[in-house]
Amino acid sequence: MKKTVITFVCLIGMVFLTSCGTSKFFSHKASDVQPIALVESYSYITDAIADFSTDYLPDASRFNQLLITDIVNSLGMPIKKTVTVDFDAANKYSKLGSWMYNLVDLSASKAQYLIVPDEIRNAVRESGCRYGLLITDVGYSKNAKQLALEEGIEIGMKIADYIFNNNIDFSKETEAYLNGVYALVFDSQTGEAVWYGKRPRRYEYNPIDRQSLTEQLTKLFKDFR
Repeated sequence: MKKTVITFVCLIGMVFLTSCGTSKFFSHKASDVQPIALVESYSYITDAIADFSTDYLPDASRFNQLLITDIVNSLGMPIKKTVTVDFDAANKYSKLGSWMYNLVDLSASKAQYLIVPDEIRNAVRESGCRYGLLITDVGYSKNAKQLALEEGIEIGMKIADYIFNNNIDFSKETEAYLNGVYALVFDSQTGEAVWYGKRPRRYEYNPIDRQSLTEQLTKLFKDFR
């Protein structure tokens, strides 16, 4: 009986790990997915997320977009063209902007049911490539003034906690940057998703640092190497 229970628990764990995988092919192998047109990324970089303020940073977002294009083209993937789509990234509630932003919240199991909007499909089809690669990058990079303000407030709160509750907390909650990258490969003939992958948002990644992005993107596209 004990052996049966252990086996059952192991099977449940395997299913759970599989379902929570961060990348997945739905109907193809990596060698089948070519040629690929890289659509310039939807880059939504702000000065903070769910903090004291959240303002879209157009210059940082554009720099992030340029870095992603350059790095992805250096990874050895079968990318033949780079195309541009106007996502209106400054407004994440625009039609295409909202669609791209929602890639952040997907699991691989849900991503396979996506149908790519016609505007994006047409841009890839007109490039002469059958497959398109979409990338969404969402992160923040705080300026020095904002970071100092938040650190000052955090210290003040910890002092108050010590005075009133006799509690000492040495942890650091304020971070200078955070970034996550999410990607989808689709068939421009059908609009159906072929592959989805993500590197969820983490504090150690800086959206405007080449080394950080290279590490994220190299891990993200490991299925294609």
